[in-house]
Amino acid sequence: MRLNPISNISDQNNLRTLINIIARQISDNTGTFTASTGTTTTVTNKQVSSGSKIFITPRSQASADSRWFIVSIGNGSFVVGHTASTTARAFDYMITDIT
Repeated sequence: MRLNPISNISDQNNLRTLINIIARQISDNTGTFTASTGTTTTVTNKQVSSGSKIFITPRSQASADSRWFIVSIGNGSFVVGHTASTTARAFDYMITDIT
């Protein structure tokens, strides 16, 4: 979404649009998922769109030692690829570029 500069504070439509864009960037844009068996995990979040950026942080040493990557990003979800394991590995994520 294009962000227009606010040069006239009385332009309520532009101001409203700016506030809504900012609110979407900080609302419901984080979460946690667990990767266990298999080699992919699908994470569902209504804030995800095909243009989103996903940042993943491991929550344990086992999670950090595993290999993981983003396979795909679509509207409403993203898929994380990872090495198969019998040990569950927890991750946090943050979504940016929410439209």
